[in-house]
Amino acid sequence: MNIKSKKLCILGGGWSNEREISLKSSNDVFECLKNNGHDVLFYDMKEDLPSLLREFLKDNSIDLVFNLIHGEGGEDGKIQRYLDSFDISYCGSDAIASSLSFNKHQTKMTWIENNLITPKYEIYKSQSYEICIKKYGEQFFIKDTCSGSSNNIYLINSNHDFNTFITESNSLREYIIEEKINAYEYTAAILNREVLPIIKIIPSNTFYDYEAKYKSNETKFIFPELSKKIMLKIKRDVIDAYDALGCKDWARVDFFIRDDEIILLEINTIPGMTDHSLVPKAAKKVGISYYNLIIKILDNNV
Repeated sequence: MNIKSKKLCILGGGWSNEREISLKSSNDVFECLKNNGHDVLFYDMKEDLPSLLREFLKDNSIDLVFNLIHGEGGEDGKIQRYLDSFDISYCGSDAIASSLSFNKHQTKMTWIENNLITPKYEIYKSQSYEICIKKYGEQFFIKDTCSGSSNNIYLINSNHDFNTFITESNSLREYIIEEKINAYEYTAAILNREVLPIIKIIPSNTFYDYEAKYKSNETKFIFPELSKKIMLKIKRDVIDAYDALGCKDWARVDFFIRDDEIILLEINTIPGMTDHSLVPKAAKKVGISYYNLIIKILDNNV
C-alpha cells in the first residue's frame, strides 16, 4: 500500500530534557510531509498521559506513528509499549530494543557479549576519585546511564570536577564511570541496515557535549577519506552493534577509530531529524533528499 494512503501522526515534544530538540525534529518532519501532500497530523506529547495519546490516535484514525520524541519516554521503550498496547504501527525500534539501547550499561554489556569493542567502564557506586584515576587515568567521564543528547555528562580532569559531580548528581539515578578515548569521534547513520557515509565530528569544546552538539557554530562535521579496510570494519561493526540490540529502520552509532580499531561509544535509536541533523546530512551525501529519507523510514512499516 502506498504511504500516501496512510494517515500519519508525527509524535514530538515529550517531557524529558530533550524536549526542545525533539520539537525541532518532529516539526521539520511534519512540515516536510504536509508540504508533500501527505495526510499527516502532529501530536505534542507534553506529559506522560497515554490515555490522551490513545484518544488522539483513535479519534483521528491514525494508521502509522513516526515517533520523534527524544530522550526519556520517547527513546527508552515507554512510548513504544504504549503504541503496542494500542495496536498502532510505528517507525523505529520496538520497546525491547529501545529500552536496551537507551541504557548505556545494558548497551555496553550487549556489545561486549557480541565481541564488540567499547570503552572500558563500570557502574558508579561511590568509588573515590583516587580509585577512579588509578583505573581510568587522569581524565575520565562520569555519565548518566539513561540520558541522551550529551546531557548529564561530566568530564573529570581533577578532584574539583569529581566533587562537582558528587554535588550535582542525583542519588536516584544510575551513573557509569567510563574511559576517555583520545581519538576523533565519528558517527554512522544506519538506514534499513545500510550504512550511510561516515561523518567525522570535530567538536568546538573539549568533547562533543550539549554545547558543541546543539549551540556552537564552531563544531565541524566532515566526510573523511577512509581506507577500504577501515570502511569494511566500520560497516561490519556498526551493523553488528545495531543487530545485537535488535534495532529497526534507522539509528545512528557513534564510535572512535584508534589504531585501526573501531571503539563503539553509543547508539541513538531516534537521532535528530531536523533538515540539518547528522542523519539527513549523511543521506544527502549519497543523493537521498530529506523527504526521501523520511519516506524510506516510513515505507519500511507499510
